[in-house]
Amino acid sequence: MNIHIIGTRGWSYAGAEDLVREFGPRFIRDGHSVTIHAWGTKETDEQGITRDVIQNGVVRIFHKTNYGKYTGQFLIALKSTWAATFSDADVIYYSFIQNGIYSWFPRLFGKKIFINVDGIMWKDPKWPPVFRHLFFPLGAYLCWLFANKIITDSRHMQSLYRRKFGLRIDWAGYGCSDILPEKQDIDLCREYPDGYYIIMSRQTPHNLTDIMVDGYIRSGVQRPLLIAGHIPDNAWFRSLQERAKGHPVRWLGLIKDQEYLTQVLLNARAYLHGHSLGGINPALVRVVGMDIPTIAIDTIFNREVLEEPNGAEQACFFRRDSTSVAEAILRFESAPERYRREAHDLGVTIRRTMSWEAIYTQYRSFMMSL
Repeated sequence: MNIHIIGTRGWSYAGAEDLVREFGPRFIRDGHSVTIHAWGTKETDEQGITRDVIQNGVVRIFHKTNYGKYTGQFLIALKSTWAATFSDADVIYYSFIQNGIYSWFPRLFGKKIFINVDGIMWKDPKWPPVFRHLFFPLGAYLCWLFANKIITDSRHMQSLYRRKFGLRIDWAGYGCSDILPEKQDIDLCREYPDGYYIIMSRQTPHNLTDIMVDGYIRSGVQRPLLIAGHIPDNAWFRSLQERAKGHPVRWLGLIKDQEYLTQVLLNARAYLHGHSLGGINPALVRVVGMDIPTIAIDTIFNREVLEEPNGAEQACFFRRDSTSVAEAILRFESAPERYRREAHDLGVTIRRTMSWEAIYTQYRSFMMSL
């Protein structure tokens, strides 16, 4: 089976790229071939690199883009779809609705289409209203119409698609390592010997970065708050930085080295999770699989990871306001050993039921049945 993957940036990011990094070598191991359609970078453009071969024989094809806020990924998806359609691909896997809308074209040429629609894209405020209220609902129907198989990684997203669109879609989970990584001493351990809190996400209002930072400041805890993720250049973020002045808040920027990022997470005292849109968030599964205590926004999708696996609330939840964030942090600080034990118990379950090997088996079975 020759598989082409469209909709991820390529390899060295977190999120959907975790799935690519984990599945690619496994497909190769089991006798299949894998091609990733990736975003070209300044480096690949300048050096004229159009493709390379990475881990265990996974092929990566680079496509140039205009890097537009809205148009960049649509252009990449269009170029990737065109290339995959006229390749020897047997199966084309699309990640996200906005990429899957092009699936009608390769379907006309007999390609098998497999789409993960992901979360509630129509509530993401980064998109203009016409996208949120018209494009994404229409895109959901188009994906369902042209895909041989359409999935989501959340049971609650299954229910939402059934209620909102009247569509029945399949489920395949999101994964994490089935082995607990070994904690190592890194530079941040020496800088912050008493520990630190960590946020890992894009810095955006819908990821609640501002509410979590404000809540952290309001809590009065002395251990620093570190924030890993892309740093935007806009008035909202500059205002947040201004409010954080004089407090132990540090922005680390985007960490591409995944092994180092793993150690940054493992050495954290607790993880603050503000992803408020469904479905299952990859960062949350990754963190929970490392036995890291979690302080999270209370949504049904986050509870699907933090409560439902063991039938018990094994995290500190907060509402969508800074006072509630502060209360959740102080609740954790009142009994840190208890929350560490609960995080370990949850991690054991997640590593068993949501291991990458188990989730890969689901994906491979779906693709083989197309």
